[in-house]
Amino acid sequence: MTTMEKTVVIGGSGFIGQAIQEQVGKKGLDENFVFSYNKNAAFIDKRLHRARINLLEKTNLEIIERSPVAIYVAGSADHGLAQRSPSVDLDLNVKAFLHFAERFRGSLILLSSQAVYYGLEGEVRENVDHISMIPYGLSKQMTEAYAMHFCRTGVLRNLWIFRLMYAFGKGEKSRRLIPRCADASRGHGNVEILGGGRSFMNPLPAWFVAQVLLGSAERIGRTNDSFLEVTNLCYPEKVTVGDVVGFLSRVRNFDYSVNEGGEDWPVRFWGNTEKLCSCLRKLKLKVPNVWKELEKYFIELIEE
Repeated sequence: MTTMEKTVVIGGSGFIGQAIQEQVGKKGLDENFVFSYNKNAAFIDKRLHRARINLLEKTNLEIIERSPVAIYVAGSADHGLAQRSPSVDLDLNVKAFLHFAERFRGSLILLSSQAVYYGLEGEVRENVDHISMIPYGLSKQMTEAYAMHFCRTGVLRNLWIFRLMYAFGKGEKSRRLIPRCADASRGHGNVEILGGGRSFMNPLPAWFVAQVLLGSAERIGRTNDSFLEVTNLCYPEKVTVGDVVGFLSRVRNFDYSVNEGGEDWPVRFWGNTEKLCSCLRKLKLKVPNVWKELEKYFIELIEE
């Protein structure tokens, strides 16, 4: 397969990018993909094709031009950075995407965030008319809006946006919830839950998120029809931070405390999953049991 025929994974060295790598390897699709990185080449399996692409500096973008399908999982996921420095967040999320869109003319899978729903409460469908109330949600919303504009004007051949709520698994940062619980279980301190633990997570394992993105990329790459879709990507049942921490503490004991205050961005919403369930039937995928996946991953972290 030539470079022109490969699907490019933008952000291939990141958390979700690493999960996509693993699924590509398991499926024996190594020759079909090229994974981009900026600084972390070591986070890409040596058996896979990789390429350094710096979107902000517009280096090595010819690879983007040659790819008929792209899975875009790049950008900042740091809510705190967006609060501290909105301009940096906009560069990492919006400006980088605009530089990508200057050169890409194929079919795109764009991983976005349910942070676009901040300020809402209850179950949220994809077609809701809402402006996010936090800087991070605004930058994700702006990226989505540009992507939709480029699809409607023919710059992009097809577009499928997935709004992820929460993913967990190998490669996530140590400051995140489940790694902190594992660290506490090894005797390193206490886990403090803010906001009474009432924020919704509805988490999915990263490997499953990767399967959804890969299956969708294959489907969108085959269609000859114009395609623009937005789909919530989260566990179909309501799961809170308190639910997760309480469950993990029963798997392996650790100290945790519940603080009724202190939460800057409480999550009072969750994505409706009717469209996701329809998508999964077409992709012949089934949502895994999140409790089994949480337990398995948690024990792996403890025993590392």
